[in-house]
Amino acid sequence: MNYGLYVAAAGLQHQEYRQDVIANNLANAQTVGFKRVLAQAQARVNPARESSQFVNSDALLRQAPAGGVWSMPTSLDLTQAPLTESANDHDLALQGPGFFMVQGNSPEERLLTRDGRFVVDNTGQLAMATGGHAVLDAEGNPIKLDPAKPFLVTTQGAIKQGEATVAQLAVMNVGKSTDLVNRGGNLLGVKEGSPMMPATVATQVRQGKTEQSGVDPMTEMVAMLEGQRHFEANTKMIQYQDTMLQQLNTVGRVA
Repeated sequence: MNYGLYVAAAGLQHQEYRQDVIANNLANAQTVGFKRVLAQAQARVNPARESSQFVNSDALLRQAPAGGVWSMPTSLDLTQAPLTESANDHDLALQGPGFFMVQGNSPEERLLTRDGRFVVDNTGQLAMATGGHAVLDAEGNPIKLDPAKPFLVTTQGAIKQGEATVAQLAVMNVGKSTDLVNRGGNLLGVKEGSPMMPATVATQVRQGKTEQSGVDPMTEMVAMLEGQRHFEANTKMIQYQDTMLQQLNTVGRVA
């Protein structure tokens, strides 16, 4: 068994996967509240150590070398991005960890986002400007406002119209970034069994601001070039292994 081919092929697969992730990051370099996606890999260990079904295999398999890398599920870089001033008082941003909670495609579905570009429709419902998902309060209900009146949002997420507090924004967080699942449209779901909890008081809501994308185009371009070099190196290794096998097949051949 030629392990060199397996190692190089695994490297090719991961670099292809990594380039797709980087390209998606670059495409969202101007998307409000977008968080950079990280493509991660893990070194593959000896088969006998990787799976219990191989523990009792023959000695040759137990001594076999590792088989390259595994592409692991993506995670998010939740680093705070800079906030920019907005001319729209309906725009909100979060300073600190956490997410706005919005309604998904069904009344029971709960999704998270850092995109705080909101609108108030004719019925008074506060919703995302992109996608129209209803913004939820701390009780998990859609927020209803008087569309004829302006509103003020405190740094702790209380929404006021006049002197009255009419709603409390749900600002939620998760235990770790790997609990989040990308749902598209700048929305995130939470893996089954992973709890959501209210963000700490250190997280503040900023009215009239938006959060920039967490993607640095220069960093992503450098990573893409690096990935291309790795891809080329793995391709050459496969070519070398193929040439070696062809030469081995000619050894001892009678003309």
